[in-house]
This record gives sequence, structure tokens and C-alpha cells, in this order.
Amino acid sequence: MNQIWLRIFMVMIGGSVVKYIVVDPFIWVCIDLAIFGIAYLILRRYPFIDLKSSMSFLGGLTAVSVLIDVGIISGLVGNILIIALLAWMLFGRSRGSNNRPVNRHKWHK
Repeated sequence: MNQIWLRIFMVMIGGSVVKYIVVDPFIWVCIDLAIFGIAYLILRRYPFIDLKSSMSFLGGLTAVSVLIDVGIISGLVGNILIIALLAWMLFGRSRGSNNRPVNRHKWHK
């Protein structure tokens, strides 16, 4: 599982390098959306990863990055939003109604 997220982080770092080279902010938005799509393609290949929560986290990161690139929010506010997103993913989500793990097969009762 660590190798999967390492691949996604490498795609994000590569996209950041490309964004550093390119000057136009609207191309930065296209690069952010391309990174989001590539991350989806990487995560889709592995059935044991919770795709919904992973994509909601990456979607939040992409949304904050797009807002910073376009200039709607400042970098400081963007960093605060990313920290809040991380805190929500680590502490704020409840898994299920009674925190019971979801059975993968009906014979696991």
C-alpha cells in the first residue's frame, strides 16, 4: 500500500515540477486536473483501497490547489485548508453507523 501512495506522490511532485516550468495559471489548472485523473487511474487498479475516501481526499487537495493557482485564495489560506482537510481525514470521519467494519463477504458474520 505504501508503494501505491508513493507512486501518487511521485506523480504530484512531477506535476509540481511541470507547473514550475510553465508560466500560465490556466495551464496549471489543467495540470492539477491531469494529476487528479492519473491518481484515479492508479487507485482504480487496486481493489483493497477505499476509492471513495481516497478520491475525496485527493479531490479536496486538487480543489484547494486550483483555487490557489487561479488566485481566488492566498497560499496561507490554502495551507490552512490543507491542514484542515488532513485533520478531517484523520480524525473527523466516522466509518459506518456503529463503527463496525464492513463485511467483505456475506459468510463473514
